[in-house]
Amino acid sequence: MLSHIPRLRSSVIAAIFVAIVCGTPAAAQSAESGEISAQATLDNFVAYLKTETNEAVIAAARLARDHKDSLDAAKSYLDQHIASWRAALSGQKAKMPTLDKDVSALWEAWRETAVSSWATIERSAHDIVDWIATWMRHQSLSDQNPQTPV
Repeated sequence: MLSHIPRLRSSVIAAIFVAIVCGTPAAAQSAESGEISAQATLDNFVAYLKTETNEAVIAAARLARDHKDSLDAAKSYLDQHIASWRAALSGQKAKMPTLDKDVSALWEAWRETAVSSWATIERSAHDIVDWIATWMRHQSLSDQNPQTPV
């Protein structure tokens, strides 16, 4: 079947070349004979394509008939895999509402933890600022009164 492709390509190139040559006034003896020649070339080319197509269809049918068992086995194999994929995807689809609820619950728990953590960090920051302020006050007092022990 594939052995006809180079011949088909060569035929298409030849037909295009003939159509171009027949279309030029120098090559045609008259406009009418050029049109007849171009039409005949086109008709011959269409007939050739029909023949090649019919041969390809016959070859494909013969291959399908000769390898029917292999094709049926391949179809069965693919059908089994498609069925297993379908089942797996259906299972995942069934899990989606549960997954949605789980994700929402996780998000809410994370948000609450983040809010709690932020509040703890904020309290710690205030405590540190207060400690620094107290330390600075004691430093300034000890600078003013060198006899006061720190």
